Amino acid sequence: MPQISCRQCAETVDARLAFCPFCEAPRPALPVWSGEGYEYRSAALWMGSPIVHIAFGNGPDGRARVARGIVAIGQRAVGGVAIGIVATGFVAVGGVSIGIFSCGVVSIAAVAALGFNALGPIAFGFVAVGYLVGGFAVVGWKMLLAIAH
Repeated sequence: MPQISCRQCAETVDARLAFCPFCEAPRPALPVWSGEGYEYRSAALWMGSPIVHIAFGNGPDGRARVARGIVAIGQRAVGGVAIGIVATGFVAVGGVSIGIFSCGVVSIAAVAALGFNALGPIAFGFVAVGYLVGGFAVVGWKMLLAIAH
């Protein structure tokens, strides 16, 4: 079990630890830690945001990276077209998606939602809530398709 000094608090720790038990620094055995995962930002910008931003993993602060761009892809994505586990944008696709148009397991939309649980003016899903709805268990003003009897 190799021992090394933590780069932040200088306490002796096991070199294989993911976090220092004393100061909670990520990867304390490394002299410099800039995060884990993958990140890509296109050089082209539009109104200050990258055209494409892809981000997975953890940043230098140990928190999950957030993709922010016109097209954003990552665990957490915010953008015009956002694709991720948690996605927020004009068009959002993900496990939990919030947007003008959204598709996901839990989908909340200002115009149209498609997903297992869908909430929006136009909603299609197993559980759909909205004005114009379709699915198995639906609550809405106008029902296009209601499979439940």
